[in-house]
Amino acid sequence: MRNVVLFAALFSIAIFLNGQMGNGGVTPGPSPLSYGNCTSSASPAVCGVVGAGSVVVAAAATTVQVNTTAVTANSQIFVMYDSSLGTKLGVTCNVTEPALYGVTARSAGASFTITSTSPITNPACFSFLVIN
Repeated sequence: MRNVVLFAALFSIAIFLNGQMGNGGVTPGPSPLSYGNCTSSASPAVCGVVGAGSVVVAAAATTVQVNTTAVTANSQIFVMYDSSLGTKLGVTCNVTEPALYGVTARSAGASFTITSTSPITNPACFSFLVIN
């Protein structure tokens, strides 16, 4: 529950910073909401221009590349493990959260990579949010 509240707070901040509630001196940019919500269980995850969504690290893998033009050199990229995304992603998510995970690479205008300790049996399911 704590992760859900944290993710909701970050999402609200993203909307504000991306100019949806007034720019307050910040140059408005695209909101993750303005392009939808990426859902991909493929590797690489193809998300187009989307700055928020759900992806998986396959059971036999430790990384997933998320292809999205929303990422910049200065983006804040938040990743949250969520084993309840199975229906959305069309997989059975691993119920045990990986011991370690995070963003380990980025290519401005192209992609970022999530790396985690290897899931045990099923894929590790993650939500992400890119804030510019």
